[in-house]
Amino acid sequence: MTGIILLDSDAALLALAPEWEALWRRVPGASPFAAPAWLVPWWRHFGTGAPRVAIQRTDGRLSGVLPLYRLDEPGVRKLLPIGAGTTDHLDALLEAGVAPGPLLQAALDHARADGVDVCDLIEVPPGSALRGVAPAGWSADWSEGQPCPVLTLPATVAGLADAVPANTLRKLRMNRNRAARAGGFTIETAGPDTVQALLSELVRLHQARWTAQGEPGSLAAPAVLGFHYDAAPALLRAGVLRLQALRIDGAVAAACYALLAGRERILFYLSGFDTGQSFVSPGSLLLAAMLEEAIAEGRREANFLRGREEYKYAWGGLDRVNGACRLIPLA
Repeated sequence: MTGIILLDSDAALLALAPEWEALWRRVPGASPFAAPAWLVPWWRHFGTGAPRVAIQRTDGRLSGVLPLYRLDEPGVRKLLPIGAGTTDHLDALLEAGVAPGPLLQAALDHARADGVDVCDLIEVPPGSALRGVAPAGWSADWSEGQPCPVLTLPATVAGLADAVPANTLRKLRMNRNRAARAGGFTIETAGPDTVQALLSELVRLHQARWTAQGEPGSLAAPAVLGFHYDAAPALLRAGVLRLQALRIDGAVAAACYALLAGRERILFYLSGFDTGQSFVSPGSLLLAAMLEEAIAEGRREANFLRGREEYKYAWGGLDRVNGACRLIPLA
């Protein structure tokens, strides 16, 4: 027996978390962005009190989750994916054989009764089963979203010579030599006792660079910081957070917040570095070490996530473009 219901209260969303995590663990290669370890903290810090989470059960077991919510803005009532804004891929979480169409239809049927003016599905990753879904009673306008440059990883570290532009590898060798002459560096990986401290170092480095440029930076808002401090320990417990720091003379000179998606992919979410140590490019040293670790683990893809920052292409990233769909109820 299969049934779809819509959860529309904070209590119901939070009560779903254990089953939701069990489903997430059953789906091979499921994105960490689809895990309750990411989305439940997001809801605690950004939630509106109006979740609209469509779930499917098959023979009594949770088999699909489409987490949406209602947002009321001046003059418009929207339906959006939970995680909007801070999340690079927003998608349904589905067991094999489960289609997202009925889940989306159920959410939209409720949305019509709810007085929703528009549903925006944003940052839908390539390959998502949501792509091309055409719900009844709604117009669907698909467009391109933001690019996420991706580097296909070779089978061996030596193979980076064929995957990464030669100029980047030349600069890496030069910076490693400079760092060695200056006394070398160490890399620390966050564990349960150090995750908050290393996250604080990352925040410090990231924000210092933006402040120097006269801009607030992506971590300036208290809710964003609260979300990350809440989510990081949960992501670590789920086995998907890789938060690492590079130290020079004991001080953190670079930090990187990455997420692991199954056994195949590493997603580089956020980084920061000490501009006072730029003569050895500590951010590049740390990124190279993390790429080499990922290759040694058998990972085959490094996703640099949203944005066209120059360094992503310098490392050989090729655009993989998210999609977006605006759904408007038909008269």
